[in-house]
Formats: sequence, C-alpha cells, structure tokens
Amino acid sequence: MTDVPCDFLDLLESDATWREPGAFRWRADALDRLDLLMLAMSDEAQRQRADALLDGMAAVDEVLFGTLRDAIRAGEGRAALMPWLDIGEPVGAHYDAFDTLLAGVFAIEEPMPEDPRPPTDMVFYQPTPARHIVDAVRRTGLSPEDHVLDLGSGLGHVPLLARILSGATVSGVEREPAYVASARSAAASLGLADIAFACADARDADYSVANVFYLFTPFIGPVLRDVTARIEAEARKRPLRVIALGPCTRTFARQPWLRSADPNPEAHDRVVIYANL
Repeated sequence: MTDVPCDFLDLLESDATWREPGAFRWRADALDRLDLLMLAMSDEAQRQRADALLDGMAAVDEVLFGTLRDAIRAGEGRAALMPWLDIGEPVGAHYDAFDTLLAGVFAIEEPMPEDPRPPTDMVFYQPTPARHIVDAVRRTGLSPEDHVLDLGSGLGHVPLLARILSGATVSGVEREPAYVASARSAAASLGLADIAFACADARDADYSVANVFYLFTPFIGPVLRDVTARIEAEARKRPLRVIALGPCTRTFARQPWLRSADPNPEAHDRVVIYANL
C-alpha cells in the first residue's frame, strides 16, 4: 500500500463547515471519501488523523440525531426534517444520505431473524428508500384523517416516517417477530402515538381500519393474489388508495377496480398510486 496525499485531510482539519450539525450531507460525502482513502493508507500518522476526523464527524452526527429525535418527540418532526426533504426525482432502489440520516435518528435495532430465508412467495426484506416514502406522502396528500396500512412493514421505516410527515394513523403488519419488536421499540422511543405494529401474516390482517394500503413488493404469487383480493373486498365498501413500489405495481395496474393517474402505472422504480373506481 502507498501513502495518499494529505490535501483532503488538511482540508477537513482546517474547514469548519462539517462541524455544523446541519451540514450532514457535507459530512456524509466526506465520510465516504475518507473511507476510500483509508483503504490506501499505510502511514500510521495519516491513519490516526483520519480516525480522529471520523470520530469527530460521528460526534457531530450524534448531536444532530439527538436534536431531531427531541423534535419528533415534541411533535415537530416534520418541520425539523424539512431541510432534508428536497428529494429530487425519486426514482430507483438505491439509498442516499437521507436514509443514513434517518437510520441515525430512528436508531432501529436490526436483528437477524432465526431463519433469514423467506417462506414460499415471500420476498427478502428490503426497506423502502426514504425518498420514496416522502414522495408517497406528498403525492397522496396524506393527512391526520388517513389510516395507512403497511403490508410487510419490516423494521417500520414507512410507518415511522409517514406518521412524522403527515400525522396519519399508521399500522404495519409483519410476519417476522424480531422485526416487529424493533419497530415497536423505535416508535416508543420516538414518542409516536397512533402507530401500531402487528406480528401476523398479511393475509390475516385487519384491513377494515385503513383507507391507504402500502406495499413494497413484500410477496409474490398466491400470497400477493390473496392480499389483492382482500384489498378489493375493502374497495367495495369505501374509497381507498393503494401505494405500490417494485414489481407488484404490475399486479395492481391490471386490476379493473383500480385506476392510476401516474404516466406509467406499471413503473417499478418509483411509487405508483392507485385509487378504486
């Protein structure tokens, strides 16, 4: 391995910009670059400087995370998160600095399930990228009058952020007990009311409470077919909306009892919103 130029280390040590708690994106970019540089560092003095900078950035991040957690507990979460809600064009399944920010704020324990292999027709767990949650909340106009049911809620990212941004009542149903326990713990720690997580098969959930259903392709095949039928049964009783992300959009786009104003109702790389006819 070879030594790397010290210019970037010099910049970080002399520039006070990253020391401001609100400069999170600046720090996130700097952290990524530092991680790459450290792979090429053989000089111990350089490594010690880099480690000190990483520790300093982590300390500033903790201050920011704590401030945002306090704001959420005080019912001011949406306003506190506003500087990070400029999400651009919310397309694709990748994650960005906003996801990193929320990971620090939510502090969700990520347990390892006893058997990580999903059952037949279930899909490996993958959290919804945060920018898609923001996009869904905005485009559906979620409000405290709504009740969102997240089918396959995993660790609870969608219910937590949707509740903070909209004030809607939110429920999640998830088959993995360890995930449900982590989601409940995070919601309690953040002081979020009107949010609940049930450990159950999505086919057995109480659909009658919700007027908005969210799915990030948590299952396929017969399970998705049965869940779609359950939502259709509710659609005969009242107006409702379906928010879908991923390949499951094709299933909902082909339901004759649903319509979508989205340009591509079968798009799988961004949220698609459907309403019953």
